[in-house]
Amino acid sequence: MFRLSLHRPFDPAALRWHPADGSWRHDSEPGQCLGWIEPFTHPALEHQLVLGPGGHGFIVNRERRRGTAQVSRVHHARDDTAYARLRAQATARPLGFVLIDLDPAAVRITASAWGLAPVHLTTRPDGALHGSWDLLDLLDATTDRLNPVEVVRFLTYTPVYSCQTLLADVQTVTERATATFTRRPGGSGRLRIDYPGPGLHALPRRLRQDANPVAAFEDLLAHVIEQWEFTPETAVADLSGGMDSTNVALTLAQLHPGRVTTGAMLLAGPYGQQQTRRRTQLRRAGFASDHQLQMVDHLPFAPDGPRAHGHRFHPQEGPYAEARNLLLDRYVATGARVVFTGLGGDEVMKLRTNEITRTGGRRPEPPLRIGDHNEPVYLGSQGRRLLEARYDNAAPVGPTLWSILDAYAALYPHYMRRGLWPINPLAAPQIVRLAESLPTYWRTKKRLFRERLTRLGFSQEVVHPPLPENFQHILDLAMRRHGVTMLESLLDDGSRLVADGYLDEAELRRACRCFAVTGQRTYEVYRPLILEAGLRSLSHPPRPRSAPADPAAAQRAGT
Repeated sequence: MFRLSLHRPFDPAALRWHPADGSWRHDSEPGQCLGWIEPFTHPALEHQLVLGPGGHGFIVNRERRRGTAQVSRVHHARDDTAYARLRAQATARPLGFVLIDLDPAAVRITASAWGLAPVHLTTRPDGALHGSWDLLDLLDATTDRLNPVEVVRFLTYTPVYSCQTLLADVQTVTERATATFTRRPGGSGRLRIDYPGPGLHALPRRLRQDANPVAAFEDLLAHVIEQWEFTPETAVADLSGGMDSTNVALTLAQLHPGRVTTGAMLLAGPYGQQQTRRRTQLRRAGFASDHQLQMVDHLPFAPDGPRAHGHRFHPQEGPYAEARNLLLDRYVATGARVVFTGLGGDEVMKLRTNEITRTGGRRPEPPLRIGDHNEPVYLGSQGRRLLEARYDNAAPVGPTLWSILDAYAALYPHYMRRGLWPINPLAAPQIVRLAESLPTYWRTKKRLFRERLTRLGFSQEVVHPPLPENFQHILDLAMRRHGVTMLESLLDDGSRLVADGYLDEAELRRACRCFAVTGQRTYEVYRPLILEAGLRSLSHPPRPRSAPADPAAAQRAGT
């Protein structure tokens, strides 16, 4: 939730608020700035500088709680006890926050257990610390040197949550972690990130005979949603038709009937027809207007799309940014400020490995063809050498699962660049704890979510759609139409990943030919393509952003 540039630690009392650019600045003399800190400002957030005695202070940027008064921009603690109490209150906040401790000896950046909008950090050769919630902001402050282990994690679908990023010189402040920046006079800056201890998780319990998990979930979800400060008329609920976003959206309709807008990226063919029918039924629950975007008109890697044109993008943002970002622009153009998502639903309903075995299920097959040595066949010599290091330096398992936290780092910048703030109720610790406590029966195939829809009177097609509604067929189509051709072109042009030994060019070309004929095993060609294209884009000069960050400007532009 912060952007920052600090040449050294300093006394926070020297900071001054500059409303013109919305930042705190430390100006040692006219025209010379020793550092600045820019909080992301939004109606759903609040920030405050708290100054204590002895040259200590902290700045916190956090999600606002509904019904609480707006805090003052600066607060002076009267003594050490009052300062310690205020800082303890800030870190005990039940919603998301990022807190920056400041004193003349060190700068410390601490993230909440939510891990929202994580701050990425790098130190320049001159010793200065640079940070941002948008990793792309740091490209001019660092090199494009790659982190070899992160490259192999990405190519082998090994989602390991850690402070490491694809760029070797950039680190991320992960959930509950603390980054410490120190600098000796005339020396280089030193950055260290310390992980927290592991988070606590619940085990399944035996329910009483009169237990009603559906009612408990419904009540808890309503309570969780009402924690956030938002105006229903400027809120959008993702309503793809999936179980996760549907349950969040229906609770919003119950709490604020007819006031919340909905939106969705629509699938193609029979999948899209079924999705449209289901959404029509769901919207009768009571919503305002609806935003729809046909994904087939904005396929990943389309020749007229931003990524094909070389616009900077992070490879981990996912394949559907072309369509998703256009939909977000439509939200902004109609005055939206917050977006409620279903992110986290897959994770809270997830079965443990022993539960899958007990229920007679099978573990999912790996998406990659595996060679004789249990490795993806398209890996080069460097990639194979680093396979065993993929789980090194992993962050401890926290209250929120790794896959949710990885999604936060990739997705939040797309919302924030447009002045939007995403809210993810199903990732709330209370929801996670409830779901973990439920017997396997209620989590299998998301039975808890589906049973709620049944009790609300929705049809069998809404509760148990015959066709699987996911984006896989969209990615298959995109790779057939555009992706394979683009990947072969990148290989012809000289692949950085091949040159560095991460990919085996012969095997990858064979996978391209195979996919062109069969249209199957999309993931064997998708990951190498988006990583190679993304890394090339990061080395190019920045292009103009696709939408203004100011919602009012977007509305005037009619985007």
